[in-house]
Amino acid sequence: MTTYDTLRKQVEGSGNLLLTTMEVLRDAHGAAKLGVHVRKSISDNLAAHGLGHLPAELPTYQHEEVRLYRLGTGIADTINAVLHPTEAGDQVLRQSAGSTAQDVLRRVREIVCE
Repeated sequence: MTTYDTLRKQVEGSGNLLLTTMEVLRDAHGAAKLGVHVRKSISDNLAAHGLGHLPAELPTYQHEEVRLYRLGTGIADTINAVLHPTEAGDQVLRQSAGSTAQDVLRRVREIVCE
């Protein structure tokens, strides 16, 4: 059975970014349906386990995809820089562009623009 701890380990094992489905998150939460309160609780539990998610508002249907990422990592910094533009965020993006993080930035932009 998938738990929040299992999800965190999977995220860490996949370079701090993991593609999953709402079905997996629903099952980890132990819920039968993905109502508004369940999705909010899933989001809160993910954050409590050091995980963020995209899209920012979790989808309603079990087959929809969600990307989980480890908070406090370069990926999280890049995602925050894209979603919440600031001068400091611009610097994060500039630094990312000069390294292998450029590929990560491209992927984040693709995710955000879906």
